[in-house]
Amino acid sequence: MVIVAVVLPLAACNDDGRTLRPARPDQTGSVSTLAPVTDPTVLDANAPAAVESVEQGAGDLASVVPPTATSLDPATDTLFLTSSFVDGGPIDPHHTCQGENVSPVLNWSPAPGGTVEIAITMVDLDAPEFVHWAIAALDPLTTALGEGVVPEFSMQGVNGTGQPGYTGPCPPAGETHRYRITVHYLSEQTELGDGAQGADLIASIEASTLASATTTGTYSRS
Repeated sequence: MVIVAVVLPLAACNDDGRTLRPARPDQTGSVSTLAPVTDPTVLDANAPAAVESVEQGAGDLASVVPPTATSLDPATDTLFLTSSFVDGGPIDPHHTCQGENVSPVLNWSPAPGGTVEIAITMVDLDAPEFVHWAIAALDPLTTALGEGVVPEFSMQGVNGTGQPGYTGPCPPAGETHRYRITVHYLSEQTELGDGAQGADLIASIEASTLASATTTGTYSRS
């Protein structure tokens, strides 16, 4: 008797139906920033106190919630964004024009359902016309950025100094300004490319934001 084995193709794993943007010719090498998966059972004991609402930033959080769920409902689930500074507290000079002027560490919630891209913006609430940072086209599974890291295939707008990328707090001498960093969960891909004006990139980001979370820091320039 002859036995015939039929092999069926397996469905692809981990396909959530979203399509990532292909690399452009000008995007060659950089640093990947996908956060390592952590066990939610070993989150820092103080973490719950640091989580704030979507309209209010959060304080420091020791660990990042792993990107296991992309089904969060932005209308009912709490989203958070944390940084190396406590929400509402002073920003380390290391991240300002009086230091190394590098972007801070950021951690945020896994993306809600429907997110196809993540973007980050930083503005001066006391001088809103000045753009400090606008970066888009981040992988929707990303939940963190390291200090000074520019993710592979991301795009950055021109900041208030006329240069692309991040520029830190630099208020007039003797003044204290407030700086708001926002993580945007986008429902559409950002079509602008590297070198776009920061204000234009922020407008494009905000137009397709389905949910967001913020954190705010202050800086006084001596």
